[in-house]
Amino acid sequence: MASLKAGLTCRDLDGELVVLDAATGYIHQMNPTGAVIWKLLDGGTSIESIETRLSDEFDLDAEEARRDVLGFVEQLRHAGLLEPTA
Repeated sequence: MASLKAGLTCRDLDGELVVLDAATGYIHQMNPTGAVIWKLLDGGTSIESIETRLSDEFDLDAEEARRDVLGFVEQLRHAGLLEPTA
Protein backbone atom coordinates (compact mmCIF):
# COMPACT_ATOMS: atom_id res chain seq x y z
CA MET A 1 0.00 0.00 0.00
CA ALA A 2 1.00 3.62 -0.20
CA SER A 3 0.36 6.77 1.77
CA LEU A 4 -0.28 10.32 0.68
CA LYS A 5 2.71 12.44 -0.26
CA ALA A 6 3.72 15.00 2.36
CA GLY A 7 3.24 18.69 1.65
CA LEU A 8 -0.11 18.50 -0.12
CA THR A 9 -2.86 21.01 0.62
CA CYS A 10 -6.43 19.70 0.40
CA ARG A 11 -9.78 21.50 0.34
CA ASP A 12 -13.21 19.91 0.34
CA LEU A 13 -15.61 21.77 -1.97
CA ASP A 14 -19.19 20.47 -1.94
CA GLY A 15 -18.17 16.79 -1.81
CA GLU A 16 -15.34 17.15 -4.29
CA LEU A 17 -11.72 17.48 -3.25
CA VAL A 18 -9.09 19.85 -4.58
CA VAL A 19 -5.47 18.96 -3.89
CA LEU A 20 -2.57 21.36 -4.44
CA ASP A 21 0.88 19.89 -4.83
CA ALA A 22 3.05 22.91 -3.99
CA ALA A 23 6.22 21.09 -5.08
CA THR A 24 4.97 20.76 -8.66
CA GLY A 25 2.39 23.55 -8.76
CA TYR A 26 -0.27 21.13 -9.99
CA ILE A 27 -3.86 21.22 -8.79
CA HIS A 28 -5.80 17.94 -8.82
CA GLN A 29 -9.59 17.85 -8.61
CA MET A 30 -11.32 14.70 -7.37
CA ASN A 31 -14.97 13.75 -7.64
CA PRO A 32 -16.89 12.45 -4.58
CA THR A 33 -15.76 8.85 -5.19
CA GLY A 34 -12.12 9.91 -5.46
CA ALA A 35 -12.48 12.10 -2.37
CA VAL A 36 -13.64 9.13 -0.27
CA ILE A 37 -10.75 6.97 -1.47
CA TRP A 38 -8.26 9.82 -0.92
CA LYS A 39 -9.39 10.37 2.67
CA LEU A 40 -8.92 6.67 3.45
CA LEU A 41 -5.39 6.47 2.01
CA ASP A 42 -3.72 6.99 5.36
CA GLY A 43 -1.18 4.20 5.05
CA GLY A 44 -3.03 2.11 7.63
CA THR A 45 -6.33 1.37 5.90
CA SER A 46 -6.26 -1.73 3.71
CA ILE A 47 -7.37 -1.71 0.09
CA GLU A 48 -10.09 -4.20 1.07
CA SER A 49 -11.43 -1.82 3.73
CA ILE A 50 -11.44 1.06 1.25
CA GLU A 51 -13.30 -1.11 -1.29
CA THR A 52 -15.91 -2.06 1.31
CA ARG A 53 -16.43 1.57 2.33
CA LEU A 54 -16.76 2.64 -1.31
CA SER A 55 -19.19 -0.19 -2.02
CA ASP A 56 -21.34 0.74 0.96
CA GLU A 57 -21.28 4.49 0.39
CA PHE A 58 -21.98 4.44 -3.35
CA ASP A 59 -24.00 1.20 -3.58
CA LEU A 60 -21.45 -0.55 -5.82
CA ASP A 61 -20.89 -4.27 -6.17
CA ALA A 62 -17.57 -5.56 -4.81
CA GLU A 63 -15.91 -5.94 -8.22
CA GLU A 64 -16.84 -2.43 -9.33
CA ALA A 65 -15.59 -0.97 -6.04
CA ARG A 66 -12.30 -2.89 -6.38
CA ARG A 67 -11.82 -1.69 -9.95
CA ASP A 68 -12.52 1.92 -8.94
CA VAL A 69 -10.16 1.84 -5.96
CA LEU A 70 -7.27 0.17 -7.79
CA GLY A 71 -7.69 2.42 -10.83
CA PHE A 72 -7.76 5.57 -8.71
CA VAL A 73 -4.72 4.52 -6.68
CA GLU A 74 -2.83 3.91 -9.93
CA GLN A 75 -3.80 7.40 -11.16
CA LEU A 76 -2.52 8.90 -7.89
CA ARG A 77 0.78 7.02 -8.24
CA HIS A 78 1.14 8.23 -11.82
CA ALA A 79 0.48 11.81 -10.67
CA GLY A 80 3.16 11.48 -7.96
CA LEU A 81 0.72 11.99 -5.09
CA LEU A 82 1.56 8.79 -3.20
CA GLU A 83 4.61 7.60 -1.32
CA PRO A 84 5.32 3.92 -0.66
CA THR A 85 4.88 2.75 2.92
CA ALA A 86 7.30 0.50 4.72
